[in-house]
Amino acid sequence: MTTPAPDVQHAYAEAPPIARETVALLRLCRELGDERPSYYPPASVNEIREVLLREAALIDRLALADPESNGDALKAALELKEFDTRQGLGPGATFEGVVPPYADQWADDPRGYVRQEYEHWLTVPPWKPALPPAPEGPAA
Repeated sequence: MTTPAPDVQHAYAEAPPIARETVALLRLCRELGDERPSYYPPASVNEIREVLLREAALIDRLALADPESNGDALKAALELKEFDTRQGLGPGATFEGVVPPYADQWADDPRGYVRQEYEHWLTVPPWKPALPPAPEGPAA
């Protein structure tokens, strides 16, 4: 018996607006990339995984509105799924949802895997994302 992936409404119900998530993801990438101070340790597996997860979920959300982006969403989903599969089981595992990344059900639905993982990441502590504050005043 398989556990179905959450539908889009449930997976992204707690997600921030796309613009805020884009800003947060860009900031995270900058902090973990070339601009990371040399006295900081290299990015951890969990930090790398957070970028992959948030990027895959963001692209998935964008592809829902623009079907021409489906290929990009699929590519990002497969990258996350492969990353989590490489991490395996046990203490080093990075997946958080009920169904592991190597389960047969994700072979035809890698974007469903992203939705499962993102919903879990957003709603189960300690992975509450640090988002930039909402802009004050009317939205542009």
